[in-house]
Amino acid sequence: MKTNSFGFKFLLSVMFVILVLLWQLQNNNLSNRNISIYKPAMKNPQRRKVNYTLHSPTKSWLIIYWSTFFGKGTHLRKSWKKDKCPVPCEVTSDISRADKADAFVVHARDPHMLPPIESVPWILQTRENPVYTPCLTNASFMSKFNVLKSYRLDSDFPDPSILLPELTPPIPFKDKTGLIMAAFTHCEPVRTEYMRQLMKFVQVDSYGACLKNAKGLEAKYFKGNGTTFMFKQRKTELARNYKFTLVFFNQDCDYFVDDQLTHAWNAGSVPVVMSTDQLNEFLPGNLKHSVIKVRDFKSPKHLADYLKRLSNNENKYSKYLEWKWKGYGNIAGTVIGDFWKPKYLLYCQVCVALSQGQVYKDGLKPMSCKTRTFEDWGITKGG
Repeated sequence: MKTNSFGFKFLLSVMFVILVLLWQLQNNNLSNRNISIYKPAMKNPQRRKVNYTLHSPTKSWLIIYWSTFFGKGTHLRKSWKKDKCPVPCEVTSDISRADKADAFVVHARDPHMLPPIESVPWILQTRENPVYTPCLTNASFMSKFNVLKSYRLDSDFPDPSILLPELTPPIPFKDKTGLIMAAFTHCEPVRTEYMRQLMKFVQVDSYGACLKNAKGLEAKYFKGNGTTFMFKQRKTELARNYKFTLVFFNQDCDYFVDDQLTHAWNAGSVPVVMSTDQLNEFLPGNLKHSVIKVRDFKSPKHLADYLKRLSNNENKYSKYLEWKWKGYGNIAGTVIGDFWKPKYLLYCQVCVALSQGQVYKDGLKPMSCKTRTFEDWGITKGG
């Protein structure tokens, strides 16, 4: 009887402990905040859940940038105290602190540099699309990550390369000496062919590697007047004298909009954009009417005719640049607007999300994008 009584009391004790633990989990709302992570080192990875401590009022959150894509000597160290971020937050490229990390950032162009610790979230970073970054289409690779920080506006943390344009007044209409300029360093076949056919009907000054017919932007770095200008800065300076700039992205991937658009905006040269319809989500407020979309025209000839007419009509042309005087308008509440004018800087937002347990996923899904075709843009090769 003593043995049975002892066993009964032990069973009651175990049940009491279990009830207390369940109550704590419910009270802290942790039941749906477990991290589900692959263990990369295993040949046949198994899902395992890891409980993470949340809502610590004194904890400092550490994010480690775990990639060498920008060079082995990459130096990154930023720190925000509570007056700049709701939680103490630090991001660094000092990999010697890996054992203290609350999350790791991996660049998609460095897919073999994976962190050694799998018990904290892995954040995948990319500003390039899947056509030129094959690992993004790999389900096994993507499933290793819990958070996406990318050019896509539907990412956990949108981080496109397109920045808030400057309101610097453009050169007056009558003083612009050029009509259309382009500067592509990568000769993607379809956009190059579209530009070649456009050139049949209107003058396009091409400064880049593709169908080059103009001088003044000879290499990645341009030297002049004793000053070294970055390629993109020089390109923007050239564009100031042109009424239009061809902004043809290198592929038609969902949400892929790169900094070519920012350069044209800053120059006060109206962008002529080849992209998907999701471009509209990057055009909030008064920027809605700031671009000419290639998709609105049946052929390169139709586009050329429109650009020539517009170049001779100052009133209609100036409407594309009204935002330079009127300002951005109401961009609040849009994803791109919140990216351009955030309440907190991006890595601070990541730290806040970590502290609240809001960023954990059961692995990312692969990203897809088919390679652009001539038919997509109503042209034939050599047409």
